[in-house]
Amino acid sequence: MRSGVPHALDPRVVITEAFVALSAFVAGALFVLEPSGRLMGMTEATLARSPFGSYLVPGIVLFTVVGGTQALAAWAEMRRWPRAGWLSVVAGVVLAGWITVQVAMIGLGHPMQPSVFVAGVVIAGLGWWRRPKG
Repeated sequence: MRSGVPHALDPRVVITEAFVALSAFVAGALFVLEPSGRLMGMTEATLARSPFGSYLVPGIVLFTVVGGTQALAAWAEMRRWPRAGWLSVVAGVVLAGWITVQVAMIGLGHPMQPSVFVAGVVIAGLGWWRRPKG
């Protein structure tokens, strides 16, 4: 693919990024609305090994950084922006990084964590495969 030439829309990428973005927006908003984590079925005790006393800051980061990069990548893909693949790489790395930091801080405690990590790797991989060559 050359710069400036639209590429074919890949619904796998758009659907995955849009689903992750929506999930991050909802979870992030719920953490901001109720920083105790109660609306997400979490307790502040889970944060004992982290630098956070509540879920407010993690919620803001989840909403803006994780959700934002996924939404931007999905939007770029839907617009068939020639560099959308690179945005998918960034969005996937951000998602995998988010989960890696999460597990390092609070431990592996939910079956969704490995799935979300794999989703990040898949999004980054699809983006790498779809990026402009040359």
